[in-house]
Amino acid sequence: MGATLAVAISVLLFVPVLGALGWRQRGLTQRLAAAEARRGELVRLARMTASDLRGPALGLLGNSERAPAELKPSLVGVCRYLLDLAEALLDQTEEPGTPRRLRDEIVQLGSLLDFVVAQVAAQLGPGRRVWRLAETLQGITLRADRRALHQVLLRVLTGAALSTGDGDWIEVSASVIEGRWVLAVVDEGAGLPVPKTAGSGVETRGLGVGLALARQLMQAHGGELALESTARVGTRALVSLPADRLLNP
Repeated sequence: MGATLAVAISVLLFVPVLGALGWRQRGLTQRLAAAEARRGELVRLARMTASDLRGPALGLLGNSERAPAELKPSLVGVCRYLLDLAEALLDQTEEPGTPRRLRDEIVQLGSLLDFVVAQVAAQLGPGRRVWRLAETLQGITLRADRRALHQVLLRVLTGAALSTGDGDWIEVSASVIEGRWVLAVVDEGAGLPVPKTAGSGVETRGLGVGLALARQLMQAHGGELALESTARVGTRALVSLPADRLLNP
């Protein structure tokens, strides 16, 4: 009798707990559904914005031949920037795990780097960096997705600019190492005091969202993006591709 009474009391005490847990679960489910709906709306708006950017940019690019000679390079550069921005929005709204789509093109690295450096310099406002671009970069031709490579370089060079100060230098060079083409971006910034990677003598900077996307784009090319940072020394970014993507070794 006593045992039965104890069980009955336990059940009576446990029923309100189950009710509270059920209420919390329903509330959590509703909040998750609302969050997913907001995410869906943001994705829809981002894709609409990308479409709105691509239309005028393609129209201007198609009519750039009619522009005065002195304005044509700037006009083409702005159009390409808008198209890259539209594609970046589409990339950011892809479902996780979606393979990156690449379109192999012939890319003149020198002109692409000049364009990206001008973009980064414009973002700095009154700040100034001393860009040391190796002369050999102007003669390099790659087989790659130009838009994707532009996004990678923009994020890497922006990171270098943000980790340095007014008047600091940022050096860019390239070489072929053990069957891979490697672009090295080195700066004299303060570096970041992050833990050392196991088994290495260098410290590795954590990747933010933008650099994580850049890393995915490099991996889609069969390449890699690695960042190394040493406190009070500076940071080095290594953008590598299979050597067969270098068209003029």
